[in-house]
Order: sequence, then C-alpha cells, then structure tokens
Amino acid sequence: MNPENLNVVRWQQGQGFLLRPGHAPQSLGAGEVSLPENTCLALPSDMVRNLTVPVAPEEVKHLRRALPFMLEESLLEDVSELHFAHAPLCDGLQAVGVVKRATINEWMEEMPEPLRDLPWVTEALCLPWSAGQWTLLFESGSVLVRWGEAEGGRVEVALLPALLESLDSGQGVVVAYGQDEAAARASIPPQFHDQMQWRQGGLSEALLLAEPAPAGPDLRQGEFAPQLPLKRWWRVWQQVAVALGVALILKTGLSVADYQTLKAEDLQLRQAIQDSYRRINPRGSIVDAEKQLNRQLAELGAGAQHRAFTPVLVTLLGAAGAVPDITLTSVNFSGGREIRVNLSAPNFQSVELVRDQLGQRSLQASLESSNARGDGVVARLRVEI
Repeated sequence: MNPENLNVVRWQQGQGFLLRPGHAPQSLGAGEVSLPENTCLALPSDMVRNLTVPVAPEEVKHLRRALPFMLEESLLEDVSELHFAHAPLCDGLQAVGVVKRATINEWMEEMPEPLRDLPWVTEALCLPWSAGQWTLLFESGSVLVRWGEAEGGRVEVALLPALLESLDSGQGVVVAYGQDEAAARASIPPQFHDQMQWRQGGLSEALLLAEPAPAGPDLRQGEFAPQLPLKRWWRVWQQVAVALGVALILKTGLSVADYQTLKAEDLQLRQAIQDSYRRINPRGSIVDAEKQLNRQLAELGAGAQHRAFTPVLVTLLGAAGAVPDITLTSVNFSGGREIRVNLSAPNFQSVELVRDQLGQRSLQASLESSNARGDGVVARLRVEI
C-alpha cells in the first residue's frame, strides 16, 4: 500500500470502521484508537448534501453568512436548522456541504475524541474521480455515487437510473465497484453499458485509486471548528503539573518559614541594639538606636576630626600627676571640642608646668584665669581636644 493513499474511517450507526486501501474493514472499539497517518472521517452521504456553488470573489469573505440565503430555495429544510461548510475550488466555484445541526451535534457527542480531530467529509467524495467520469459503489440496497469534483451522494438502487439520466448524458466513463457485476449492470440504464468499467471490490479497493487528500469541505467549520484538545493535554501533563504544584507549595512554605525565622532574628537583633544603647544612654526616646548612637559617639570625639573624651581625660590626669602638689578640683566637658579644667597649685610656676606637660602629650592648653588664694594659686585651663 502506498503511504500516500487515503485512509478512511466510516461512521455508521454510532460505530467507526477503519478502511485501509486494499484491506478489509477494521472495527474501532471504545478504547484507545490508533489511526494511521492521512486518515479522514467519512460520514454517511445520505445525511450530508454536497453541491457546487459559483461565488464571485468579492462575496467570498461574506460567504458563511450568505450561504443559507443563497441556497434557501433549493433546500427543503429550514436553513436555521442546517449547518453549512464550504471550501474553494477552481474557476470561482465553492464546494459546499450541508448537514442538519442536530445530526452533527449528535456525532460530536457520540464520537470518540481521536475521531473528532480528523477531517470530516462525506463518504461519496472519498471515491476516486477524474474529469469525464462517474464512480459508482454498489453496496447492500444502495449505491454510492460521485459525479463531480465535490458532488456526490447515496441513492437506493431503484433510483439509480433516474439519477444517471438526470446527469450530463455526455459523460465519458462509468466506473463501478461492487461484488455482483450482473446485478449492477441490471440497475444501470442500457445506454451506459458501453461506457461502464467494472471493478470487483468495495470502498477499500476504490481507495487504492483515490486522491491522497479528501475532496470537499471539512464539515468542522464555524461553531463546530476543532477546539484546543485541553483534556488530552491535561491527561498527558497531569503528573507533571501536580509535581510542579507540590514543588511550588513546598517552596512557598519554606520561603514563609525562612521569612518568619529571619523576622524573629531581626527583632532579637533590634532588641539587643536597644539594650546596648540603653546601657550607654538610659535616658531619652529611641527612634533609630544605631543612628542615634553613631551621632552621639561622633559628638563625643569618636569621629576623625577630634579625640574621644576618655583618652583625653587619662592624658590630663597623667600631666597633672607629673607636677607635684597639683589638685584637679573639676573637669567640665559639654560635648564640644574643649575641656575646662579647674586646679589648685602651690604657685604660678606649677600651673605652667602642667601646661608644658599637656603640650608634651599633644594637648594644647591655654590659661583662662588664675588667682592667688591663701598659700597657693587657683587656675582654670582650656584644653582643646
């Protein structure tokens, strides 16, 4: 079998049958359906009407809405109950398929999902055909007939003569398929016997000569157009989606737990910073302990521009201790860059010696005031830090 041959699934009375070219029909069960490539769904031709309609190029874009009104007079049914499908042919012609909405809805409901994804055509248009040829397929009690590129149907054997005589009498060849040649010739008017070519077999044998692509419009148009196979995709990716969902939930849970842990640690660190600040400065309100403490330390000489108070105090005590009989009465520091020192000494020379000792220790001191008092001198020094 040529891999380019057309494979057909015939849908009859709620049951599908797979026909491979040259093979016996294979019934399709209700379970998983495995179909070969290049397969179409062939629907009963007595349920779908196929015809050819000339359409001007400027009318094609509005054809879907216009078809019901264009064909209303040639149809017996109410056009509101019919579904119209079309496909372009050559020379400004359109192949049109007409089927009842109720029928196509019924097919949609009862048909397995794999069959819904196939192109939907009528079985008559799956027969082989060429210009100047009629193709007949004799089956039990009826005949499948294709007389045009996109025209065909199914009729009872008794009505076949009337159909053939109503068609163009200039037809060149009548190709007939079936199991009983004598019965077939008896049902065909005598004027067509000389044109008739008999071929033993059914639709599967006819498919050996059929075109690789089905003729006529795909009936799945408009509201019946194929939808995305979301259910099938969900079945394929369900386990992956569940695994990703579980991983996302776990990741979110871990992130929340980490956030809570870090938040608790942050609160502990802030509390520790406040406790440390209160040990240094127990008074006043706390807005930002770290900034406040850095600013206060800078004011106390912890910055790069002046010295800290405590080392200066140590230096001051060392300078005073190096001079005999010097007593520091008070040390005043207001947070600036100066310290004022009140001291008592036995004489003015001792005060100057204290200044010299401070200078040797890199502290500049100036005498603000000095007064004699009793047996000694009281003086005030300004020390720059």
